Amino acid sequence: MAFTKNPVSSTYDTQRIDFALAPQQRVGTSRDKDAGLVNMMVETLLAPSQPNKRIVVKSRPGLNSAYTINSGVARGSYYWVISGVGYIITVCADKVYTNGSLVTTLTTTTGNVGFTEHVSSTGTVVLVMLDGTKGYVFTDAVTAPTEITSADFPTPHVPIPIFLDGYIFVAKANTQDIYNSNLDDPLLWTAGDYISAEMYPDKIVALSKNNNYIYAIGANSVEFFYDAATATGSPLARHDSAVQQFGCAAAGTVVATEKEVILVGETANGGHTVWTIDGFKEKEIGIPMVKSVFLAEGSSLSSALGYCIRVSGQKLYIVTLTSRTLVYSFETEMWSEWASGVDGTAAFIGSHGTDGPNGRAYILDRNGGNVYQIGETYFTDNGAAFMCQITTPKYDFDMFDTKFMSRLALIGDTPDPGGTNNNVTVQWSDDDYVTWTTARTITFSYNFPAIHQLGKFRRRAFRFKYIQPALLKLDGFEVDINKGSR
Repeated sequence: MAFTKNPVSSTYDTQRIDFALAPQQRVGTSRDKDAGLVNMMVETLLAPSQPNKRIVVKSRPGLNSAYTINSGVARGSYYWVISGVGYIITVCADKVYTNGSLVTTLTTTTGNVGFTEHVSSTGTVVLVMLDGTKGYVFTDAVTAPTEITSADFPTPHVPIPIFLDGYIFVAKANTQDIYNSNLDDPLLWTAGDYISAEMYPDKIVALSKNNNYIYAIGANSVEFFYDAATATGSPLARHDSAVQQFGCAAAGTVVATEKEVILVGETANGGHTVWTIDGFKEKEIGIPMVKSVFLAEGSSLSSALGYCIRVSGQKLYIVTLTSRTLVYSFETEMWSEWASGVDGTAAFIGSHGTDGPNGRAYILDRNGGNVYQIGETYFTDNGAAFMCQITTPKYDFDMFDTKFMSRLALIGDTPDPGGTNNNVTVQWSDDDYVTWTTARTITFSYNFPAIHQLGKFRRRAFRFKYIQPALLKLDGFEVDINKGSR
């Protein structure tokens, strides 16, 4: 055949696909269809000399037992540093523990319990705890607290105490009223010392604080109050020009961080999402997948819980639902899902989280019985393996013709160099997630972890799983395809 410089059209192609993906959800009751990350986190790596970011996914941090306590439904936790010593205070059912030791027994057994520290003008520090009916004041972490017995203390109340300028503020349950303690004394309360949130006809479901403002969060609105130093009654005054026309669907999801307030929101128009409020500026961070899961939760959404922790180099907002746990990263602005167990079907074990020593957070078991530390150096949940799973969208590689895949290779870091915890399994579905192939194993113990002969397809989704006690960190995967005909 004569030589020619005319190009020859090739049907062979190599495609590289990132694992950093936004989860999708066509059915809110199941994560078996569409893309998603389970027990995986997106991480962005960027060195000053690098013009481009390296975006990877890595396995979530594991749990290590810190304290074992009596079983019971988890109600709240708080890490209190007093006189230079840190204590983890937890509440399960009617029992209050400090560092795993029983401190006191409550008269209530259910409902969230809230905490805040109070500092007097003389520098005296105490811890205030509310259980929805009664209030308590700890002067130290190991002695039983003093009950607030003032006749004017609001009961029942929303168990979220707020400290501001020497006062403790508490919302009375099923009202629009915010009560305050006497100045410098959370044990004393005076009749008539309250203010009402009256701009919208809904009741207060939660209180929160950002900078020097108290947020009165209702079912369909948020009003803002500040300390106006009013001589009689409440010291608060309303910021009339600042109001949000959405409220909260679950009081337990309201979390105040060092910068913003986060909550699962609700409006009079229906639907649920996640909002942040920074000062008076709101931002919706809920995505369609999150909204779909909330919709499937139904009336149980009102019992959802939320907490914020820093772990694995990221600030995370974690929403605990009946059987699913959704996780938002403020660093990457991406959502993922956490679960427990080797098959990933059990809800993530932790329902409450708080700060801990040396920057390592504490997690409280949702069914009580254990307090854990969470950290990237733990690769199991207290010795129990958990499943890391990546499910991809369907790929047709820009054409719907039949294609043949000859190779799939993983790109990333070896989880256990020189060890045995390097097996990642892969399956694929060519019929819209209905059926999956038998899992094939890719051993990540050499420089080119790959499998071959993956057959023909038109559109294909992949599912990768890793269930080993090591840190999995992946950039993506690469496939060789040969484009066929229709």
